[in-house]
Amino acid sequence: MLLDMLPMMPDCLEDICQWRPKSYQEHFRDSVFTEKDLAIEAYAHSPDEYRLPFEQTVAQMDDLVLQTTRRVEKEIDQNNGEGLQKIIDAYSPRMIALIEKCGAIINGAKHMTHQDSIDDYFDGDEDKLDGEDLAQSAIDDLFG
Repeated sequence: MLLDMLPMMPDCLEDICQWRPKSYQEHFRDSVFTEKDLAIEAYAHSPDEYRLPFEQTVAQMDDLVLQTTRRVEKEIDQNNGEGLQKIIDAYSPRMIALIEKCGAIINGAKHMTHQDSIDDYFDGDEDKLDGEDLAQSAIDDLFG
């Protein structure tokens, strides 16, 4: 969030440069969350199919912040406000996409067929159906 504010508040750079990534465990260990030990223990037992993509996505987020910080630092040193804004404009949608991906891993994401498509399927109105609606996953959604 500080990176997004940087074009308007370049003096935030010092705070941004001090930021360092933390592991999930370090984050909770340093938090005031009352059940932090339980969260750390539960994470150790999380299935690889969720934990590994989560860790990969967080690593991508960390890399993006660190790379962007190095780039904006150069632009600020050169007093290049336009270059700084371009970097931030490129950074923001990439970070938002990674945050959404991370949220989907944490909260679970499953494609579901829209109710209208299900209704069309049972009404026999095949002209309204597109190819996706007839996929096995759509049928599975009806009974899942």
